[in-house]
Amino acid sequence: MSTSFFDRRLIINTILTLPGSALLLYCIRVAIAAHLPYLVATILATTLGFLEPRKGWFLALVQAGTIWIVYMFFLVHPTNNFHIELENFGLYGSMILSFVGSFVGGRLKRILDRSKSGRSKS
Repeated sequence: MSTSFFDRRLIINTILTLPGSALLLYCIRVAIAAHLPYLVATILATTLGFLEPRKGWFLALVQAGTIWIVYMFFLVHPTNNFHIELENFGLYGSMILSFVGSFVGGRLKRILDRSKSGRSKS
């Protein structure tokens, strides 16, 4: 029984990842400190792992790639050194948190599923 990697659920979750990436980019742009983008990135990435416990890494890759590509090629960069450093710190930190949060969310979802299946068998 061979199943395709790109099933309907993954495609829908990939589409749902794009508005989250837009929200994360907005937070990176308006933040006055790195706390807001990091909080939003952690919440979104954990949700990605929860949505796709086995393929969350792909959703994290989509999120990280989307925010990097849009930021680098489609947004106007600030001229103030403080804002440049803050946005870069928020951008690259959020990209890393996308993968870490996705891993954590996927592990939590698998643990919860395992505990539910063990409880129902008893």
